[in-house]
Amino acid sequence: MRKLVCLIFVFCVFSFAEVNGDSVKATGIFERYSDDLMKSDYLVSLGGDLTAWTNHVDAFIGVWMGAKIVNGLYLNTLLIGNHFLSDETDSCTRVGAGMVVNGSLLGASFISALFFNSSTLIAPTFAVITLLNPTLEFFILRKYVPVSIGVGYNTDWFAFSPGRELYFRAHGDLNVNILWARISASYSYSFLDSYDLKKGSKKFYLKIFFGPAGLGFF
Repeated sequence: MRKLVCLIFVFCVFSFAEVNGDSVKATGIFERYSDDLMKSDYLVSLGGDLTAWTNHVDAFIGVWMGAKIVNGLYLNTLLIGNHFLSDETDSCTRVGAGMVVNGSLLGASFISALFFNSSTLIAPTFAVITLLNPTLEFFILRKYVPVSIGVGYNTDWFAFSPGRELYFRAHGDLNVNILWARISASYSYSFLDSYDLKKGSKKFYLKIFFGPAGLGFF
């Protein structure tokens, strides 16, 4: 895993770098993408955060959204999606209640804005959604093939499964963005016993996303 991360990092850094000043430059769509990524106030991504070992799967599938704090620094969150957690003990796949919470909050905000012309629920809705699954991301390389680092955590509650166990896992990420494809090498640590995912479980894993892209790119 460590060798794979290093190879991806070295390839992406040097593949589109300038050589001898102005002799070779990455232009066109790569430059447009990286510039837009840094200038956009909001980013959107579609993809999956998947950890798998033996017969166990821990996966978030959905849409992520990020808001710029300052240039190159974004606060991201899982806007809407599903969380699947399989359990070796009973060969059962559980679905978290996070989607119900996020969907209910977004639905209430939409109805309030559409039918009552009120935006009062928008700010608290996004505050709660962000608090549940935040990731702070900083772009350390910002040209042509942006590279970023991120830290955050994911929470959930398996309210519809036996035991109704809670889930809390922190993660750190190294992200490489080649146009709309993002590959992330990540490390996670679980703070709670969540069925077969035990407290203290540490895992290296990969994430693959379509995005991020600035909302104004297209």
